[in-house]
Amino acid sequence: MFNKIVYVLKMFSSCLVSEPVIRIDGMDLFFELKGYDDNNKYHECCIKFVSVIGYEYLLAGFDIIKDSYDTIIEIVDSEWIEKIENKNNGKYIYWKPKHYALYLDEVGQYQFLAQNVIVEEK
Repeated sequence: MFNKIVYVLKMFSSCLVSEPVIRIDGMDLFFELKGYDDNNKYHECCIKFVSVIGYEYLLAGFDIIKDSYDTIIEIVDSEWIEKIENKNNGKYIYWKPKHYALYLDEVGQYQFLAQNVIVEEK
């Protein structure tokens, strides 16, 4: 697996003020985070995963994907994508999803199959 860094969180997941809030609107998934950085500066961000066709969550401490700690990564050579492509070739060509992952300390590992990811700092 080859991982490509997409976005590094400005806050530490060990300094979140609340659990992540996940909202779904149609096929889009919104992932909202609030917390502090190492200078005790407060940050909020909303991560939008566009056209999600798959989502997985594992508890903290299980199967941490390299480079995903407090970082959104794209898993370029994804076995999950390969499996979806092989089983659904006609539909896969239309969606062309990417495999994203994010690990949050004390929360867990999140993985998404989505067409794109957009991060908005508040």
